[in-house]
Amino acid sequence: MRYQDYEVPQDLQFKTADIIRLNGLDCSAKLSPKYFEDIFAKPNKITRVGITLSFSVASKEILVRGSIEGEREVQCARCLSMSKQSFCEEFLETYSHKLEIIDIMYLVRQTLALTEDIRFLCKPECKGLCPMCGQNLNEAACGCKPENLSPFAVLKGKFK
Repeated sequence: MRYQDYEVPQDLQFKTADIIRLNGLDCSAKLSPKYFEDIFAKPNKITRVGITLSFSVASKEILVRGSIEGEREVQCARCLSMSKQSFCEEFLETYSHKLEIIDIMYLVRQTLALTEDIRFLCKPECKGLCPMCGQNLNEAACGCKPENLSPFAVLKGKFK
């Protein structure tokens, strides 16, 4: 017997005895972004999170399949503008029947932390900021004359 209308705890700590008694559990919930404020480096932040869980009971273990979907606000590495980015990640974990509580929040936080891009771009053709005046070149051209920013430019013409 499976229940779709299970009251999911906001801290995602499930009682193992309940899951065994129900012989498994399928549930979903929307979570508050406040639980995930410290996962990403500032100014990046999670703005929406939803989770779907499926608990399957075996002889000595409980298998948890989950998916996390949502949206985050991230800063472009080139132009520093903020933009929204969707994410969807899945996870799979087993827990012993001997545990009193199955803490899914730890697993969700860990999964979300692994989704952060090392370097996010608002679009692949992002032009970034002008190194001279700081103008966002995606919005308008600035008219600055590009200088050679090579650290070796001062050596040009010194060795003949």
